[in-house]
Amino acid sequence: MKRILLVNPWIEDVAAYDYWLKPIGLLYISAILRNAGIETHLVDCLDRHDPELANHTGHLFVDRYYGTGKFYSEVISKPECMKWIPRRFKRYGFPPELLRKKLRKLPEIDAVFVTSIMTYWHYGVSDCISVIRDEIQGVPIVLGGIYASLIPDHAQRYSGADAVFPGMGITPIKRALQYLGMNRKIEENWFRFLKPDYDHYERLSHAVVITSTGCPFRCSYCAGWSLWGSFNQCDVTHTVDIIKELVEERNVKDIAFFDDALLINPGFKDLLDMLAREDLDARFHLPNGVHTRLLDEQTARLFKQCNFKTINLALETVNEDVMRKTGDKVSSTDFSRAVKLLNSQGFGPKEISAYIIANLPGQSFQDVKRAIEFCEDSGVVPKINELTPIPGTELWKELTACGSIPEDIDPLMLNNSLLPYWWEDGLSLEELQELKSIANVIKEQLTNV
Repeated sequence: MKRILLVNPWIEDVAAYDYWLKPIGLLYISAILRNAGIETHLVDCLDRHDPELANHTGHLFVDRYYGTGKFYSEVISKPECMKWIPRRFKRYGFPPELLRKKLRKLPEIDAVFVTSIMTYWHYGVSDCISVIRDEIQGVPIVLGGIYASLIPDHAQRYSGADAVFPGMGITPIKRALQYLGMNRKIEENWFRFLKPDYDHYERLSHAVVITSTGCPFRCSYCAGWSLWGSFNQCDVTHTVDIIKELVEERNVKDIAFFDDALLINPGFKDLLDMLAREDLDARFHLPNGVHTRLLDEQTARLFKQCNFKTINLALETVNEDVMRKTGDKVSSTDFSRAVKLLNSQGFGPKEISAYIIANLPGQSFQDVKRAIEFCEDSGVVPKINELTPIPGTELWKELTACGSIPEDIDPLMLNNSLLPYWWEDGLSLEELQELKSIANVIKEQLTNV
């Protein structure tokens, strides 16, 4: 039987936090490969609860807010492009020595699949691949995931992988197996019939579930819709079975839905209704921005019945011109109506927050401040999401076409934590810090009542 190692790399960045992060795509790939008769092994370098991590570092990584928590981190050398920026660069996740130890204990491997997420995390991908290549010599390493899909040429040139397979879903898996000479019959309807393979984890404090792939919206700053190409929903009963198994068999207490467009799924209310009847001993979370235009009284009531503890609403901006240019999927009226519906079910500032995007083109300091104040007046905790220009998006094309951002820039420098240090067309570092300070004060006032 062929064996494939699946690797979720560590993160190299100036900041990172385990906000219900699990490599859900890689876990589905594991299920697809196993279903095709291939043995899989997983090394998740971001698993805070890996027993060997605690033994290796001497740190016990406790959960904070509903299964979230801090990663183990070490300060590392800065890449040349950011040497001048007064921020420490860190590796979040497994130390290289622990990765080496795990790789040495594996049986003989026929290939390695490495996933990738943010384009600005590419240094973590390449450094992780370097360790894998050093320890498992002569074995092909292939790279997939979001970074590999958005800028495949960069990934092919700099990642150190033998081959890069861009794209989401079944196609890149088929291409990778063909490249490896592993001809297998692959389950085409994997999303409807297979479950994410959480069996690789010894301990699960939380789990990620998706009920759909893709997004029908075309927001100018987002690449979600282009990655998948179409919007697809999972069978409701199948999703409920996944959640029940996680809660009842793995004792998972916190489940996060990571859909890009959760409420547009016509079966989501049926899913909530079934979950409410199951009366599971679990808490549910919506870390991605909920489309307030689609939130109705029935959904708000089901959120309460199912024990949702985190509801992040997508406000983004109160500047109507900016709103229209970026996607026009929410309005202040929609937002206020959604908040009232949630309030009527007993949700308050400890459960409801709102994403506000800062640094959009044409957006001023006062625009963002007004959005923060609008949240305060609505009794909702404001969360500042600083813009990260994503290669391939409509916004990226506009910014590179006008010369605002160099097309050949190191993707690390697009990180929203670094952008204010050099981007002359956005808000200054001081302005962003002031906005975040205002938002934090409001959060303290609203949640400490």
